[in-house]
Amino acid sequence: MFWNVGATISGVLLLLSLMTAAASRAAEPSVPPVAPPPLNDIFVSRLAIDSNHPNTIYVVTTYSIGLLKSADGGAHWALMNNGIKSYSLYHFAVHPKQPDLVYLGAGGGGLYKSTDGGGHWIEMNDGLQDTDIGQMFLHPNDPERIYVVTATGVHRSPDGGRTWERWNQGDDFTTSQEFQSIIIVPGRSDRLFLASKRGLYMRAEGDPSWRLASKDLEGKLISALAVDPNGPNGRRLYAAVLRDGQTLLGGGLYISDDGGAKWKRVGAGIEKDWIRVIRLDPKDSKRVYLATSNRGVLASSDGGESWKEANAGLTATDIRTLELDPSSPKILYAGAHGEGVFKSTDGAAHWTHLGPLPTLDHEAVIARLTTPDPAGPKPKLTPPPAFAKCNKCHGWTDPYLNTVHGFWLVTPNRRNWSLTVKRMSRGANLTPEEEKTIADFLQRYSEVYGHE
Repeated sequence: MFWNVGATISGVLLLLSLMTAAASRAAEPSVPPVAPPPLNDIFVSRLAIDSNHPNTIYVVTTYSIGLLKSADGGAHWALMNNGIKSYSLYHFAVHPKQPDLVYLGAGGGGLYKSTDGGGHWIEMNDGLQDTDIGQMFLHPNDPERIYVVTATGVHRSPDGGRTWERWNQGDDFTTSQEFQSIIIVPGRSDRLFLASKRGLYMRAEGDPSWRLASKDLEGKLISALAVDPNGPNGRRLYAAVLRDGQTLLGGGLYISDDGGAKWKRVGAGIEKDWIRVIRLDPKDSKRVYLATSNRGVLASSDGGESWKEANAGLTATDIRTLELDPSSPKILYAGAHGEGVFKSTDGAAHWTHLGPLPTLDHEAVIARLTTPDPAGPKPKLTPPPAFAKCNKCHGWTDPYLNTVHGFWLVTPNRRNWSLTVKRMSRGANLTPEEEKTIADFLQRYSEVYGHE
């Protein structure tokens, strides 16, 4: 019922293959354990670098093996999944002043927080209305202020995730995680820009709601945003557009030098590229990199006016994420959809593969997700009969609710379940009465047994 709308087609195919294999083994117990997943099962969705210790790299994978960490620039890796009850991971942030304080955003699992550099995780979802997180952003001047973009819009926390408030007034445009990106332009009144499938929206602190930022990008699929504080007029905004929603025309990279009111397209030859992230060299504003899903890494040395492929050594063209070492920007890390992590030490002129990464077969993943909390009480609430429709679509990390042997498992954490059930009831073929019954049950269950 609670299918993640941001899952890519390839991710869905992987999920189906994993569930099929799991079902086959369940029917034939004598089959030997499955081998670790091959290299092309490692779907990297996000990279993060500790700016205080640039050799510390975090790798977020989706429907793969969870979270990875390296303390030596990618030479060695360790799994960091202790306490994580979702393998649908999307975003990561390191507190700039407290490097051991890190945050992880999960689709369906909400926000996780670690105070020991990822060694142990706790959920920070009490009061968060929707835990299907696609994007996360820490305020650059006040990192305790966290903004997350979910399937139902923006939510924010003023205190590191301890409390939450909905900040999505006027947001009827946020849907797919493929088209969610958020940036902030600090000032007397901070201005936030939010990408969507319907264009670019803006909201300043104190504004009652979100509004269209510019007619120039109205109706366009915005896939990535970036801000250059050292650009012309003190600020330059970048927006990546995937076509214009109807034709192959209108895509590419757009820039604004007036705070997002007017935009112009720059650079030729990238109109049909699916740009996943935009990264700027902090020491050279004219040096811009793009991670794309069809042509690997693109690089520009003139602020985006011209582009060239920078793929020597890359064995993948679907690059989902890209990060620069802030202290030495010629060092870059690229995360591929299916082929792990690559590193360049010469400004993307050449790349080397960082591996092998740790592996987990999907049986181990399922076992970790469904391990009950030994200190927790055994639930006494019984699901209503209609709840079986949920298990036809997916399973639950809570073994007391789960009847499915599969990889896609949902955490029954504290959230406003009426929003989630309402959004997904059509796929589960729920009647209005069943919808209310299930939402009420999940609300009670998560309040008593769910994680804070």
